[in-house]
Amino acid sequence: MACATHWTPAYDSDRYQHMEGETPVTHTNTSTAPFPILGTLTPGTTQRHMVALPGAALADDRWPVTSICGVRPGPVIFINGGIHGGEYPGIETVIRLGMMLDPQELAGTVVLMPVVNLPGFRKRSIFVSPVDEVNPNRVFPGDPAGSYSEQLVSALMNEFIAHADLYIDLHGGDIVEALVPFSICRQADSPADRKALENARVFGLPYLLTVDRPIQPAKGSMSFVAAAERGIAGFIAEAGSIGQLDEDSVQLLLNGVFRVLRHNGMIQTTVPSVPEPTLLTAFEWIYCEYGGMFYPAVSLDDEVKEGQSLGRIGTLFGEIIEEVTSPLAGRVLFVTTSPSMADHGLLMGIVVAE
Repeated sequence: MACATHWTPAYDSDRYQHMEGETPVTHTNTSTAPFPILGTLTPGTTQRHMVALPGAALADDRWPVTSICGVRPGPVIFINGGIHGGEYPGIETVIRLGMMLDPQELAGTVVLMPVVNLPGFRKRSIFVSPVDEVNPNRVFPGDPAGSYSEQLVSALMNEFIAHADLYIDLHGGDIVEALVPFSICRQADSPADRKALENARVFGLPYLLTVDRPIQPAKGSMSFVAAAERGIAGFIAEAGSIGQLDEDSVQLLLNGVFRVLRHNGMIQTTVPSVPEPTLLTAFEWIYCEYGGMFYPAVSLDDEVKEGQSLGRIGTLFGEIIEEVTSPLAGRVLFVTTSPSMADHGLLMGIVVAE
């Protein structure tokens, strides 16, 4: 059944006002081409692009991209959603940013790609691209001669991320996943990593995880790691759960983006403040050994003790064949919400605060 929905922008005149005494600057800038694939971007304009990405496997698709080129010079920020096609609050956030950002009040350039993984979005695939059954966020920086997902992230890296001063990759709980909102960036001491950590703090989600090793064994790395290795500050921000488009999660992500834009001098508006995020220093993914029905014994955001039961795995005859316990004390950051488990299936993630 079709229905109409109403949403209240996070960036409107009732909630975000120009700071007292400030007047928007209106001098013009010269034409610019920070992203060669988009051609010339005219200051003071919003442009919509249907982009053909390089790569033989990508030839049949065109990616919607919006560029907002401010009237004043400033940083260049690239923001995408939909690396995982079922994480809808991030996708919706990028769509709304394209309608809400005013180039007449913007310093610098913001480029937006709502959905990276178009096949996954269309097919409602969980985590992977249905073309090659590969998780795009485990094969960065990609390979221009590789599989569909490898060509896709290679094009994303070379045509967009590499040309930005800051990269924000928006995610959330996929169709079978519930999570507590958090950001994640690389734990290292390069200028790009320090800048990523600074901006992830400013974004303002409740938890901020820094990692210095791969989260899962994979052929490649994740988006923010590959960005850092190219000298580009980047981080992931996650909000939303179980493939739902909920307004609270969209507002969290919108507000975070506006905080970052203000922090970088790109907009002259006040944004509601939030508490400093809780820093997380360890992240353990918990797997079962046997497939079957998963019966969790803990809930999202619960504190757990080392050795505590996290849940059980049962057969389709009703026999309990596995008791899963926590290898560490921490907090439940995400949970797989589907009871159906394959052998060695992912159950949840446990984090440890600093």
